[in-house]
Amino acid sequence: MLEINELQGDALKELFNLGVGRAAHSLSMMVNDEVELSTPDILLVQASEVVTTLLGSEFSQLSMVTIDFIGPFNATAILLFPERNALSIVSHMLDPHMLPEELSEFEQEAMCEIGNIILNACMSSLADEFQIEFEGGLPVHYFSDTDSLPLFGNQHLLHEQVVLLLQIHLTMRQEQVQGHLLFLLSVSSLNALLDCVDRYLARLGIS
Repeated sequence: MLEINELQGDALKELFNLGVGRAAHSLSMMVNDEVELSTPDILLVQASEVVTTLLGSEFSQLSMVTIDFIGPFNATAILLFPERNALSIVSHMLDPHMLPEELSEFEQEAMCEIGNIILNACMSSLADEFQIEFEGGLPVHYFSDTDSLPLFGNQHLLHEQVVLLLQIHLTMRQEQVQGHLLFLLSVSSLNALLDCVDRYLARLGIS
């Protein structure tokens, strides 16, 4: 089983923290109010174990946004919230007095915008600090549940992939909601990512 050592984990946590900080600033500008995103906790799991990891939490009905990134390492970046939390976020972005059925009409568009901001901020942070470039696709929104996550249906591929799973808390207008950032990587892409981390640490004189 591939592992991330303590130095690599600390570096990734700090780099992703830079990314969510940028995202929080952009979201704050969008809603004209302070938005806070917590420092993420990072966990490396086999892709086949993602559903098991999420089960037992409040994640059952899901609202998720994905973006594919191609570069020195390839990743499918995923922003995932429980459905009720996603609607709560959307209500803060739009008119808080809108009815739930009205909010649901705008959920996909709003969540794509949120996902685009958060996921691109995280990958841009890595690109800047690693001095590399990525090409990102368009955000795609899904409704799903933990029994049928659309990206985790091919059991053969799952054994060849790993996931960096980041738990975050988003606070908007005094309300906190829990979500996850997931970065789906092949084993070769994970090794390439860790090589980037090691070179980054070496430039800082950390070993």
